Amino acid sequence: MAVVTEFDAPIYKVLANNDTGAAPGHQGGFVLPKDLEDYLPLLREETSPEKPTVDITITADLFNGSEYVKTVETRYQYQTWGGARSPERRITRNLSDLLNRAKGGDILIIERGIDVDSHYRFRLIGASNPLHPQLISSFGSARWGPLNSSMLPVKETEVKKASAEIRDAEVAPFEMFDADATLTESRARRIARTRAFQKIVSEAYRGSCAFCGGGLTHPDGRNETEAAHIISRSLKGSDDVRNGILLSRGFHWAFDRGLVGVTDEYRIQVPKSVGDVPLNGELRRLNGKAINLPADRDQWPAKEALAWHRQNVMIAH
Repeated sequence: MAVVTEFDAPIYKVLANNDTGAAPGHQGGFVLPKDLEDYLPLLREETSPEKPTVDITITADLFNGSEYVKTVETRYQYQTWGGARSPERRITRNLSDLLNRAKGGDILIIERGIDVDSHYRFRLIGASNPLHPQLISSFGSARWGPLNSSMLPVKETEVKKASAEIRDAEVAPFEMFDADATLTESRARRIARTRAFQKIVSEAYRGSCAFCGGGLTHPDGRNETEAAHIISRSLKGSDDVRNGILLSRGFHWAFDRGLVGVTDEYRIQVPKSVGDVPLNGELRRLNGKAINLPADRDQWPAKEALAWHRQNVMIAH
């Protein structure tokens, strides 16, 4: 299970009776209103007459109030019915342990991971929960929407816009630093660019770690690889794909802490003091090995960024 360190602002739905386990013929899931679909992957863009239904697997931590229930793999589905009826968005599969406890009128709060955007938290607020009447009062007549109007979750259209900006930068001269990275960047823009950077770098490296060529992978295809900034975003490093490299989680940790670098010839460089540590055998074995690079040369790591990392982050000896 991926470790999620931060969740985006929540959305909510007041559950209809048909969303709960009490409904006859219940399908083990709940309908997501159209107004909320932009806070999840935009699956509608992937449908066609030949493929009227698309879905994606997501991970969900289930909570009944403050009580943790379990973590499950569930499915977000977009179904067009071949144009015969209005499209339906549904999150279904493995949710019965939570929804069997629910009744119509209960509130489901949904939060999406920021650093792992396929990981969600579903929290059921039942009528007996003291928070329930407070929330209902704050919603007014609304039955779904962002939980806090002053802090909205990031929409997928914002991620799409950020992706376009990052891709446009690929054809421009490389800039190592982004002066606005930590000063004027809004929360929404930061999250959108984080998600876009992860997706673009992952696609460039075909989902495989640049160091080991693999990465632990779930049977459904998800893997542990992460988009690492060569010059950290916290140091105003740009979100340009050329300032990125896809690494498995352990190698990402080592790269960020200077245990390993990459030469101008795109070979792994491990300082002697790091290689001398008995537990660092895996790094020792990789020393001098050529990294796996994107098929598109325009997406290769910028040599000036790699040099900056070796000079400013990598352990010297």
